[in-house]
Amino acid sequence: MFESSKFIIDICKHFYGIISQYAAQILPPPTTISKTHNIRKLYHRHLHYGIRTDALSGWLLYASFYYVTGQYNVTLKLTEYVLSRCKHDMVEIGYIYKSYEEEKINSYRKNVHSKITLKDRMKLATVDHVNYIRHSSLIPEELKLEMEDNDINITPFVLSYCLRFLCHHHLGDMTNRQEALHNLFLTVKNYHCLCSNEISKSKTILGVFYEISGDITNAYQCYDEALEYGEYVCLSAEVRKSNLLLGLK
Repeated sequence: MFESSKFIIDICKHFYGIISQYAAQILPPPTTISKTHNIRKLYHRHLHYGIRTDALSGWLLYASFYYVTGQYNVTLKLTEYVLSRCKHDMVEIGYIYKSYEEEKINSYRKNVHSKITLKDRMKLATVDHVNYIRHSSLIPEELKLEMEDNDINITPFVLSYCLRFLCHHHLGDMTNRQEALHNLFLTVKNYHCLCSNEISKSKTILGVFYEISGDITNAYQCYDEALEYGEYVCLSAEVRKSNLLLGLK
């Protein structure tokens, strides 16, 4: 009876964490509020609860908060932590149609002790995308076009390298900025942890960062390739491509 109650409580905590991630994103932009304002405390409260949903997504949403408030070194530390936690055998959640390879199932059984609580299992062995809701207060300015009409889900690897690129860009560290861009390129090129409906979006995002770095040729190629995915095409790819061509005239 006790174990059953604990299981139900942990399920409730998991969904409360998901709700907290959404709640944090509908608060006023953190850049417009005073450091002593109660809303800033609400941000930290919601984001703290949000890290309970899985191993990575909550931490990346927290990293986004620090990025949009200009705390780039904190963002870099959090993304470094996330990348150290990223394991290829983690169970991806959030997609009910996703099938799991036997190898991942066996790895989960091996790595997660049967006596560990559901809450701890979720934080140790599962990973979910970061879901930015439409007009989220936590989305980086550079990616707002991608969520103008819809929510946007970004995989942990892609978002980690995005945030690292942007932080190094603002800090003027071109060497590490280029390294982050290269890692993002490899992630997208090798379809690392990407489902078929995420490739167009990821290529569009890669194009954005090529454009920021001044590599117009590769940016155009990414936008062009992103438009080849039919029903899964990223809607902002066409806009990005058109704006890029207009800028060249």
